[in-house]
Amino acid sequence: MKHLPKHLRPRWRYLVVGLESWPTADLSRGPFQRAVWYAAQNLLGDPGSADADLTVVRFRFAAGTGAAVVRVRRGEVERARAALACVDAIGDHPGGVRVRGVSGTIRA
Repeated sequence: MKHLPKHLRPRWRYLVVGLESWPTADLSRGPFQRAVWYAAQNLLGDPGSADADLTVVRFRFAAGTGAAVVRVRRGEVERARAALACVDAIGDHPGGVRVRGVSGTIRA
């Protein structure tokens, strides 16, 4: 199967997200991805969350703090930030989420 030409490929933005929870909380990527999807679906609805296409690319959490990189489509950054602000619990643990930055590449 041939790949799409460059002008037809989706454009992405990457949001660096800071995470905070209790020091005894043991959080992983799966429950955080689920919390992001549910928050986007509740705020934006099914079509809006499909347009934003929020995906956790990288995840790191230890001793109550951590960070994650969330991929979102280029035109949906503001709606994705609003959806991430609605995340108040990750799995069974209460947690805070704060967008620290937006970039066009993961490396930047």
